[in-house]
Amino acid sequence: MQKNARGYVQDSCEALNNAASCLQDALQTVEKTHNRQRIESSLQAVQSAISQCISTEQALSQE
Repeated sequence: MQKNARGYVQDSCEALNNAASCLQDALQTVEKTHNRQRIESSLQAVQSAISQCISTEQALSQE
């Protein structure tokens, strides 16, 4: 059975949460300051995307 838009958005949220978890793990092992800053910036961007994804998922579930 093919997914609808909400199903794909849920998959996207799950993938973003996985990415955030991996970036958190990376922060635990990074040694160089400039690499830490890059990872933190990436994590911040992913967390912003997660917020947008959750908002979209909630909007779709209300329709």
